Amino acid sequence: MYVIDTSAVFLRKIPENSVTVPEVVDEIIDEESKLYFQISNVRVECSQPEYVLRIKRVAKETGDVHRLSNTDVKVLAKALELKEKGFEVSIVTDDYSIQNVAKVIGVGIESIIQKGISKAFKWVKVCKGCGRKVEGDVCPVCGSEVVLRRVRSEKARRSRSKSKKAKRKGFDDWRDS
Repeated sequence: MYVIDTSAVFLRKIPENSVTVPEVVDEIIDEESKLYFQISNVRVECSQPEYVLRIKRVAKETGDVHRLSNTDVKVLAKALELKEKGFEVSIVTDDYSIQNVAKVIGVGIESIIQKGISKAFKWVKVCKGCGRKVEGDVCPVCGSEVVLRRVRSEKARRSRSKSKKAKRKGFDDWRDS
């Protein structure tokens, strides 16, 4: 089963056995896309509120909450709901934030034109001026603009740190001989 994002409609890439949410339908404004959507036999179903809340929690953990629209959240919620009902589900989208959250919740991804992401990332808000992690859009310490930055997972950081120590140890051993 496929859950489609608006980009699948605009790019004319709706697979058989597709479902979407009313918010996607609301984003289809040009007549050609509306016609394509109507003849594609896509089921339209609402996302259940409990799944929307779960997606928002996951998106907050990954940092994608700042990049996902309401429609994106509803698409992800519908995919999670279908997955938990026993369906094998993929989301059809080129949106990297949707793909990132989908990877975290274990939902498949079918990209349309873009390559698609290969692994999930976490995003944090960081001050451009002083580099501190912050919550708002302006740094409370120095007043600079805040940007989203991708950070490595804890596992990747530990692995990289160990390999640096091992290399350094090898260098120190060689130097002492």
